[in-house]
Amino acid sequence: MTNQAMVHFKSQVFLILSMVPAGECIAYGELAREAGFPGYARQVGHLLKQLPKDTRLPWHRVVNAQRRISFAENSDAYLNQKAKLEMEGWLVVGNKLVTNDSAK
Repeated sequence: MTNQAMVHFKSQVFLILSMVPAGECIAYGELAREAGFPGYARQVGHLLKQLPKDTRLPWHRVVNAQRRISFAENSDAYLNQKAKLEMEGWLVVGNKLVTNDSAK
């Protein structure tokens, strides 16, 4: 990907991500597709991994296609994402998002 294409990719991913409302989640592949880059799910993951710790982007709302948290269970990153999702009403069992009580 050229530098210009990478800048466009980042800006589109961040724009779509910024519009994911509280209480909802999006899959890496779905985020890539909505940003105009179908098939770039892994690149979305790499991009999100590089976000600064104090980012205001709702990175925690991005999960894998099976609606699971992709971090290793009980890792710091997993626990952080799980806590943020639970604050938005999600029930997380293991690494799987089961339900969102606030969506009812």
